[in-house]
Amino acid sequence: MSKFLEEYTKRTPTSGKEAARAQAIIPGGVGSAIQFWPPYPLFVDNSEGAYVWDLDGNKYIDYSMCYAAMISGHANPIVTKAIQEQAEKGVLFGLSGTVATDLAEEIQRRYPSMEMMRFTQSGVEATMNAVRLARAATEKMGVIKCEGMYHGASDTLLVSCGVPSNTPAGPGWMPSPHVESAGIPAGSTDHTYVVQFNHIESLEYCLNKHAGEIACFIIEPCMTNGGVIPPDPGYLDAVRELTIKHNVLLIFDEVKVGCRLAMGGAAELYNIKPDIVTLAKAIGGGTPLGAFGGRRDLMSLISPLGPSIHFGTYNANPLTTAAGLACLKEVMTEEATKRINELGKKYAAGLEAIINKLGLPACVTHEGPLGGIQFVPEKPHTYRQANQGNKAMWTEYWYGMLSKGVIPMGSGWFEEYSISVAHTEEDINETLNITEDVLATVKKNLM
Repeated sequence: MSKFLEEYTKRTPTSGKEAARAQAIIPGGVGSAIQFWPPYPLFVDNSEGAYVWDLDGNKYIDYSMCYAAMISGHANPIVTKAIQEQAEKGVLFGLSGTVATDLAEEIQRRYPSMEMMRFTQSGVEATMNAVRLARAATEKMGVIKCEGMYHGASDTLLVSCGVPSNTPAGPGWMPSPHVESAGIPAGSTDHTYVVQFNHIESLEYCLNKHAGEIACFIIEPCMTNGGVIPPDPGYLDAVRELTIKHNVLLIFDEVKVGCRLAMGGAAELYNIKPDIVTLAKAIGGGTPLGAFGGRRDLMSLISPLGPSIHFGTYNANPLTTAAGLACLKEVMTEEATKRINELGKKYAAGLEAIINKLGLPACVTHEGPLGGIQFVPEKPHTYRQANQGNKAMWTEYWYGMLSKGVIPMGSGWFEEYSISVAHTEEDINETLNITEDVLATVKKNLM
């Protein structure tokens, strides 16, 4: 056991006991596999702003922020008030209300390409329904995605999301599909094709090879499943040109990056007009809410207007839409969006300075308030390059930060740090001081 891991277990005995109780009745003791890390994850007692407290009373500066969902900060009073006021009126009607329309109008103001939209309960459902819609609109079944990108755990898209570094996955320019889960029938992924992010020739080859078969290309315009990898200059413009040329719908998966890289997310930042956009995370203010939307002619194919089915008892419920409306209109203002992006630049620059000072074989990749330390010597442009990182160094860094009171990012090397409106410059400065101490120890122990 490393020194950092030993420190972590010594300071979190109650989490250890609670993990054992939970594991007896819940697989892994967690609600989602990503919430687990050995020997056991933290169990949270309370949260506020940029901080969480575990069951032993330890305080942490949180940069996971529930995998970027808590952009408004934990227990934000504005969002909490909106939830409380709505709860007093009712949390679920199964009938239409006005709050969902108000939120849809606010999202459309930020994303003009979303001429119509539907709400879902999660980002998984948003991407799943976006693909179904694309297939219905084009009457083609083929779906192209990028190696390393995670678009939710639906059968069609759970392909090549986290390819192990020792798994044969074809040449870098034309990856072989890698099905991620047991229990997925072959027919579900027969029409899912994989290309390399930031490699336009890879996409062009796939489109030509499967000409007339492809309904859509779904892509995170900025990858967030490889430690955050921005698009190379000109890449997204070329993607848009190719998809138009081949009559393929372009889906921007902005579940993580939406409404934070800019007011209108990646579509605004990179000045690209996709056919369909999927959103979640920021638009729910921490509640389970997603959305998909796009051109009016496409969205008019959604039931009851058209043949593409979309159901869900909890869709557009008043509680989550009230929280989302408060988050976007009152918390994620233009000033707040600018501020978190500036903090993101400060944090990334500070991390890079520490890495350079210590002479570590690592780098920082980021876009706005999202980013991560990559334990590779040069900045990666693809998931496959990032996947060559030193996992032992990342793990030591992860436990080192936890043992010093910082949750540095999600619990995997491929996750990202997320800066919320609740983070302050003082938080950033304190975290950088802790990071330098931790990385100095990592270098001493593993180099």
